[in-house]
Amino acid sequence: MPKTERILKVMQRVYEKQTFTVSQMAEEFGVSYRTMLRYLHELSELGVPLYANEGRHGGYSILNARQRSLPEPAETGLQRLVKPGFHLVGMEIKVPFTAYYMTQALKPKLWTELSSRIQEIRYPRSTRGQDWIAAVLSRGPVYHYIAGIEVTAIGTIPPGMTSLTLPTREYIVYVHEGGTGREDTDQSFIYVMQQMKQRGLHYNPEMYGLERRSRLGDDRVQIYIPVAHSVNPGDLHE
Repeated sequence: MPKTERILKVMQRVYEKQTFTVSQMAEEFGVSYRTMLRYLHELSELGVPLYANEGRHGGYSILNARQRSLPEPAETGLQRLVKPGFHLVGMEIKVPFTAYYMTQALKPKLWTELSSRIQEIRYPRSTRGQDWIAAVLSRGPVYHYIAGIEVTAIGTIPPGMTSLTLPTREYIVYVHEGGTGREDTDQSFIYVMQQMKQRGLHYNPEMYGLERRSRLGDDRVQIYIPVAHSVNPGDLHE
């Protein structure tokens, strides 16, 4: 099993168990105590709120004052669709994955600057109500976030901006509402992973996911999770 996939599975079990010991987790995943401890340290660096309990019977707990269960997305059920290939032009953040937290302060500024320079982008797909779309590569060694808009063609890229072309791809789409912090988004993500697994579908961490907003600053975000296997686009719809 690839390391990225194993880390995701460990993260899911951490949220499910809430309280555990390193030995318990190491036995469950068939790895050494030291290896599991390293995984937990990596999760902590990525923002998973782990708390070390001291004492003979100590272990780890999720530091979560709300102690809530995994939330269901705002709209009942998940939508499975194929989104046609498209071009995206916008502004980017690219940092080591362990520096994810620093992007939380940068993202709003990125969107604000993009909004102020939107007229510089040529060939926007929509000339009326704007869809703000972020392409996100968030589960690998590099965190890459592009805040942008769809365009019908890539012309001259404005200074300080970038472009990305994404092929036709199958996604699972759900609506996330509320906080955009790591804990909130991870719990929604884990819920969707569980639902996908029940349907025999698998997430592809090597592909870009999408975040789609109808207006900036909105806490209601459509999340597109790329599916690992290919499908016949004629069997699905956007």
